[in-house]
Formats: sequence, C-alpha cells, structure tokens
Amino acid sequence: MPEQVDLPIGGEPETTGHIELFRSYNRFETYFEGATRMRVVTYCDSPEFILELFDRVESLERLEVVVGDVADYRERLIDKPELADRLERLKRNGELVIYLCETKEVHSKLYLIEYSEEQPNSAESDETDASQQTFEWADSESATGGDETDIDESEAAAETKEARPATAIVGSPNLSKNAWTRQANTGVVFETTTKTPLWDAVVDFYEEHRSYNNEGPFLDDLTERLERTADDRAEVVSLYTEGKVKTRDEVSELHGRLDERIESEVDEVDLVLGDETDLSEGAEAEIDNQDKPEDEASESSADALDPSEENTTRINLSLLGHSDDAIEALSRMTNYDASLSGDSLTTTPQAVQQYKRDVYEVPTMRVRRTQLSDDGAVEFGQRLSFHSDGRVYRVGNPIPNDPRVVATALSDLEQYFETVDKYGNCNDANAVKAHMAEALLWMFWAPFVNRDATFYDQYGIDLDKALPNLYIYGESDAGKGTFAQFALSMISGGRVLNPVDADEVGKRKIRGMRSANTAFPVVVDDITKTTVNRLDTFRNYWGNWTPDASYPLFAFISNDKRPDEWFRNRSKILHFNVNFDTSYKGEAEVNRLIEQDNPVFLWFTHKMLTRELTLSNDDDALRTARTVMLELYDYADRDVPAWFPRRPAEREHDAGRDRWFDLLKREDVATEDQGERLRVSFPEEMSTDTYTYARDPPTVARVERRGRDLLIKSPDEFLDWLGEVPTGVELDRRISSDPTTETNETAPDDGILNKVRGLFN
Repeated sequence: MPEQVDLPIGGEPETTGHIELFRSYNRFETYFEGATRMRVVTYCDSPEFILELFDRVESLERLEVVVGDVADYRERLIDKPELADRLERLKRNGELVIYLCETKEVHSKLYLIEYSEEQPNSAESDETDASQQTFEWADSESATGGDETDIDESEAAAETKEARPATAIVGSPNLSKNAWTRQANTGVVFETTTKTPLWDAVVDFYEEHRSYNNEGPFLDDLTERLERTADDRAEVVSLYTEGKVKTRDEVSELHGRLDERIESEVDEVDLVLGDETDLSEGAEAEIDNQDKPEDEASESSADALDPSEENTTRINLSLLGHSDDAIEALSRMTNYDASLSGDSLTTTPQAVQQYKRDVYEVPTMRVRRTQLSDDGAVEFGQRLSFHSDGRVYRVGNPIPNDPRVVATALSDLEQYFETVDKYGNCNDANAVKAHMAEALLWMFWAPFVNRDATFYDQYGIDLDKALPNLYIYGESDAGKGTFAQFALSMISGGRVLNPVDADEVGKRKIRGMRSANTAFPVVVDDITKTTVNRLDTFRNYWGNWTPDASYPLFAFISNDKRPDEWFRNRSKILHFNVNFDTSYKGEAEVNRLIEQDNPVFLWFTHKMLTRELTLSNDDDALRTARTVMLELYDYADRDVPAWFPRRPAEREHDAGRDRWFDLLKREDVATEDQGERLRVSFPEEMSTDTYTYARDPPTVARVERRGRDLLIKSPDEFLDWLGEVPTGVELDRRISSDPTTETNETAPDDGILNKVRGLFN
C-alpha cells in the first residue's frame, strides 16, 4: 500500500499536494523543522505537551493551538504553578497562544506551518515510497473563501511581506505524540506559499475553528487578575492553580439544583417574627399553627405550610453525567432522609436543610430572580429566600404605613448598642458603638453580596477587595460572642444563633462552604490571627465565582489584633475596644435583646432589593446599606444616633490614628522627608513597637519596617489617613490634605502640628 499519493494542483504551480500515511510521529514531525509560525487545530493535547513542542522547535516564533476537547482544561494546571506562569508569560508576549472551543467540541485536525526559507520537499524523503493519483482541483473563488477574511494584526502585517514557504496538513493526526501509540494516521499535505488562494482558503478554515472560542485566549483571566492586583505574581499564580478550578464546581451546581427544586415544590411563606411584626393575615395564621399540634394546624391560610405536606414532599434529582466525586459528596445525604439509587437522588426539604446545617454549618439563604405577580403576569424581581424548618421563607416586608412602628423598632435596636453605656468600660463609648453598628451593617449586607458581585463583575472590579470579609477583635469580655448571637438572630428571625467553631475551619472547609450555594454569612468565633493568616484561600476567594453561584462571606471574631496585610486588604477590620461587666443583670438584658423580635432586617431587605446598584466614588462596600438605614430613620422621623457610622467606622474612629498622634508628640521620635517617601525613626526602647505602628495606617500608605525605622512610601495616602483628628487628641487646628489649611485661628501649643507639617514639607 503506498504511503503517499500525489495530488497535482491545477492552476497553482507553486503548490503541490499529496495524501500521506504517517506510520510514525517522527515522520509527521519532520514538517515542523524550520517552522517560524504554526497554527494548529487539534482535539486532545495537554498544556505540558504544547509548551514542550514550542520549546523543542527552536525556530518557532509563534504557535497558536485551538484545542477541541476543553473538558476541565484548566484542571490540567492544578498544582502546576510553574507551568501556568510560563504559559501566561508566553501568551502575554504573543509567542504561544491556546484557544479553547467553548461553543463546540471539535474533532478536526489542521496544521498551518510557515517557514522562513525554502524547505526540502518532504514528499521526496527517503522514508517514503510514493505513488501518485491525479485529482481534479478547481481554482475558483470558493476555494479561497472569498475576499473577506478575519485576520489578526500579525497576519495583516504579513500581507505586506514576500511570500514565504508554507505547509498545510488536514487529516487525522493529533498534535501530541501520546495520541500516536499503536496508531497510523493519514493527512492531506499541501506544500505551498503564504501568497496563494489555497493558503487563504486554509487560513479561513482555521479562523472558522478559532471562532468557536468565545472568551479569548486560554489564561486571559489569569492575565487580567495579575494586572488588577499588586499582590506578588507567584502568589497569584499559585492560587490560580490551587485545587479544583472548574468554572462552577459540580457540587455547587448540584446544591443549586436541589435548592431550586425545593423552592419549586414547597410553598413559600413569609419569615415572621411574632406579634411585634406587621404581619399579613396569612402570616399570623402561620404563627398560630407553629404552636399547635400537627392535627390542629390551620389550613385556612394559603401561605401556611401543612406539616403533613412537609413530611411527604419528596425531591428527585438526576445525577446523570456527574463525576463520581460529586456523587460521593452528595451521598452523605443518605445519613439523613435521602436515598441514592443509580443516577438519582431522592430526598426531602428537611433532609437537605439538615445536611447543609450539619456538613457546612450554614443554612441556605440567597437572592434569586423570581416572578413576583400573583396573577401570572410576567413581572420579575429579586427575592431573598431563606431555607429552614423544612420551609422556604420569603425575607423582606414592605415598610409599614405607620412611621411610629418603624421608630419603635429602631429604638429597640438602639438598646443593644446602649449596653455599652450601661455595662461597658471603655475610653470612647461612641467609637465602640460605631464599630458595633458597622459590624451589624456588614451582617445585614452580607446576604446580598452575590448581587453586588454580579454588578461589580461586569466592570472588571476585583471582587476579592470590593467585597470584604469581616474581622472583629477585642478583649475576652468585649461582647464579641454576644454580638455574633445578636446579629445572627436578627437576620435569621431567631432561627440561627450559634457561630461556627474555629477549630473546624480550614482551607478545605472554606472551599466546601463555597459549594454550599448560600450567602448566609459564616460567623467564626474565637479564632486566632495565626489561623486566619494561613487561610490563603481568601487571596482568591472569588476567583471561580459565577453569577449562577452563591458564595458566603466570613466574619472572624478574635481576641488577637489585626492579621497580615494581605488579609487586611480583603477585609473590614473592626475593634470592639470595650470590656463589659460580667453581671447577671447585664447578661439578662442582652439575652432579652437577642430574643426580642425586631423586624428592621425585614424592612432593610425590602429596600435593598428595590434599589438600583451604582458605582460610587469611593470604596465603601457598605455605602448602600448605610443609605438604607438612614432612610429608615428618615421615614420614622427619628434622630440618627451620634454614633451611627455615616462613613466606615474603622476610618471615623481609628485607634491606630490616635496612637500615631501620640507618637508624633514624642520628642525622641525623629521624622525625615526623603523625597517620595518618609522615614520615621524610633528610639531603641520602642524597637518592638514598630510592628504595631506599621499595621496602623491603611495598606495604601505602604508602610515598611526597616529595623527601628518605618518607611512610608505613599505620603499622600498617609496624610489623608492622618487628616482627621481622632477623639481624645486636643488640637485647635485640624490637618487636611493641605498641611497649611487651618480650621481655627488658634495654633496648638504642643508642637504636634509643626511636627506633622515637617513630615510633608
């Protein structure tokens, strides 16, 4: 049998063609010798092999590969940061570019090979024993694909150059040598130049395959991530290749489908709190039913859920096509009221909810798009759903028509913060209450974080820094654990009280919680900052998020001071700088406030879901939440407490800034203007204090320790931070972004203003 059949090409004397049987990969690879550019369509080739081929063909200046089998392609980079780093650099330089076919599974094999000079005719190689067979070839416009072709800038530039020798191969060979084991492959080989109609036709053929790529070159998302962050490149790449990196992991997808099935099968009811809530007639009936035996439960309310129905509602979920790992993860539900048979899971709403509470320690709460009207008309909106007690609760009530009801609820809420005045020992009660109120605003906002993520993502905003987690620190009796119970009770209607045990939290746990399909905030109590510093999953927590997923935010409560800089860049750091008396009276009052039914979060939710999101001029993640609370006060015609944080409390009341003002009063602390940076020199007895002072300013000030000195690399940002004189510092003039600006005519007599001026003059 001949290994090569010649194909005379009519009308193109510079082009020859033949059909060839490649009995070995080595024979196939001879066509790559001397190549300067290759464009390839192949089915199944690993990133490692493509890079290895690029390195092996030393003459190659550019290699483009369209990969037809893209299933889990990014997963081939798991735990291979060096590979991802090299591929991204080559892609960025335009040397090695990989395209994935998101819209089709492509089995075509196509090779476009260009050379810098004449290459020997491979058909005349001693390795072949050729015979010829003539085929008709029409030189027509249909062969060229017409006059219009989509070519990139490099191709456009090539139009102005002389024709270069080129080879086009169409056939069965895959690019990878591994695919040739015990195989023989056939290809049609055209040896031509880059200035022929045939070459134009095969370029069009290649471009058609490349059009199946929608999202740009492979690793474009890594390039974008690197460009948007100041973090160390090696850390970013390492996190990109860490763990499972699917667009949306299967377990998360299955949890989402389970939640959707529950929401479609179980009648939703309003989340009700008790007599103090402005309830609908149906909701009141629901409360009455909760206290009655099952056989006496009222069936009069359309919103009320029949307990007998709870026990009989079965949810069926197909697992067909999912991996063994995903099915194994859901098989844990068989420990509850669930059965797994073949490719199908059968369970109940109660079982799913209990499984999530036990395995992931958080219930399902998520914002979802839903049809709002009862008459069947197409009217869509957003709703916050909360899964608990075998039910699906609608969270969010319209504000009552009576402003006095809202005023009463706000007054009741303020009583919690006023425990600082009654039972707390602190230097600045307003600062403590502001930090506590900021923490509660964060808890109110956290369930809507995926809605914000969808909005920010369309603008390319770094979600890891725009959507902060929470870190609360303070002394042992600072009321941090009590706050956790109070806040959890507020957003769950009293159905969740206890935070997550810090001993259970690690990288694997955090990844699992991302798969739980919930936005209910995860509150972790009594954690050390050392543990938090090790949770580098948060460096790229939102990396694999998609708008279909719901990720929870985390609130960490600790006795330790602030964690490392990378975590502070992604978190809101609040200080409960107070010590509460351990009296029975105080404890009883706090317990009463925790158990009190307060509908503020329900009204807050309604207003949040009816507001349009906009880009602000600052980086205040809680700006919308702040505005909503102020609108509630305005509607209730109630004075806003002086301690309410109208801007981030950690900026309004900053203990670190107080320390710096005290520091600048010291005569033994030297400051030096070094042009684009400032040097602050400490006396020897304060050498260990440099750690604390270095952490005080915001990270944008870029403070670096150098022995007993601190270098401030961004003086303007440092001045902006220092510009507001904190409580407790007696100054007659305030320092603004202009050090010479005065707000009072009386100059301070302690020298601090002059010292700060000296820093920046």
